[in-house]
Amino acid sequence: MRRSKLLGILAAAVFALAGKSVLAADTLTILWAEWDPANYLQELVKDYEKQTGVKVVVETVPWPDFQTKAFTEFNAKGDAYDLVVGDSQWLGAGSTGGHYVDLTDFFAKYGVAKSMAAATVAGYAEYPPGSKKYWAVPLEGDANGWAYRKDWFEDPKEKAAFKAKYNYDLDVPKDYKQLRDIAEFFYRPNEKRYGVALYTDNTYDALAMGVEQTIFSFGGELGNYSTYKVRDIINSKQNVEALKWYKELYKFARPGWGKAFFLEEIRP
Repeated sequence: MRRSKLLGILAAAVFALAGKSVLAADTLTILWAEWDPANYLQELVKDYEKQTGVKVVVETVPWPDFQTKAFTEFNAKGDAYDLVVGDSQWLGAGSTGGHYVDLTDFFAKYGVAKSMAAATVAGYAEYPPGSKKYWAVPLEGDANGWAYRKDWFEDPKEKAAFKAKYNYDLDVPKDYKQLRDIAEFFYRPNEKRYGVALYTDNTYDALAMGVEQTIFSFGGELGNYSTYKVRDIINSKQNVEALKWYKELYKFARPGWGKAFFLEEIRP
C-alpha cells in the first residue's frame, strides 16, 4: 500500500489492509477527529499491536479543522498518515479525486456488506449510489437521540402543573409540538433551568444533523436521490415548516447556545 495514496477507510478494515505493508512499517498512523470514538480506537488497536508488533497511533484533530486537515493532506499527496477515518460525506470527493483506495474486491472477499447494516453500507461505503463499488468500511454510525431528566418528568408537582397548563400528561414527547411545550414549560432561567439542548454549531455538520432529523420527522427530504434534483424539495413546505420548528426551540435553550455540538450536549 503506497502511503502517497491515503486510505479513507474505517477501523474494521484498517487492520486487514495495513497488514499488506506491515512488514515495512514500524508504526501506522491513523487520522481522525478529536472525540471519544477516536480514543476508543486507540484502545482497540492494542490488540493489533500485540499480534503484529506494529505500533498504531491515532492522531486527532478538533472537529472544525478535521476536514481541512485531511483534504490538505489529500491534495498534497502527502504521506503523514497511513489511514484516515473519513466522514461519509467525503466518499464522492475521496473516490473520484483519487484519494481513496477501491475496496470492492476486499468487500467481496471478506463478505463485509453482509456483516453490516444495509443502510450503513449504502451511506458510508458505496459510491456512486447503487454502483456496488466500495471505498470505505463503516466504523460507527451516528444516531441522534433525545435525553430527558427523569427527576423532572416524574415529579408529581411538575406533572400536575404541566397538565394544568397544556391539558395533557407530561411524558416523553411524541412530536415536535409536545417537545416545544416541554421545552417552554421547563425553561426557567432564574432557576438556571433550561428547556432544551440542541445542535446549533455551524462549523461542521452539527446544525445540519439537527435540522435533517427534524426535516425527516416532518416528512421532508433533502432531494431526489435518483435524479439529484433539490429544487422544490429542499425548499418544500415540509422542510420550511421543520426549519421554523427547529428555530423555535432555540428560545428555550440556555444563553450562549449558538455554537453547540455533542460535547456541549453532554456536559453537566
